[in-house]
Amino acid sequence: MKNNYVNFISDHHLLQCVSNLHKAYLKAKNNITKKNFYSNKVDTVKLTFDAKFNAIDEESLIQSEILRQIDKSINNSIGTFHEQILGGIKGFESGNLSGYDIKAKDDTLFADIKNKHNTMNSSAAEALFQKLNIIFKKIHYAR
Repeated sequence: MKNNYVNFISDHHLLQCVSNLHKAYLKAKNNITKKNFYSNKVDTVKLTFDAKFNAIDEESLIQSEILRQIDKSINNSIGTFHEQILGGIKGFESGNLSGYDIKAKDDTLFADIKNKHNTMNSSAAEALFQKLNIIFKKIHYAR
């Protein structure tokens, strides 16, 4: 059966990934309210200066911070969405908290997926390469 959306994963898998992302959006929006706003790690000193220096009233500032927290959660969920999509490609699977985001089922490729091109500096890239190399060696030397 031909796919309607993309040709590298099944329509069912794609729609399941989109459904998971939609649930993450709803959860993020429902989990951050003004009531529990202050229970999160909020820098009240920064908020005070933001309000005074930017001439923003407290209510608007709190709403802005709530939206920022929701956006941060959503960005994490977008990363998970990418991992789930790529894990649905024939011959690949998601890492599921195993030290890598996606791998080839034949253990020839291990990857860590980033949402943005500027997510890592050179030392972080080197550390990630070393981490993935250790995983690769453990799997291949265990055979």
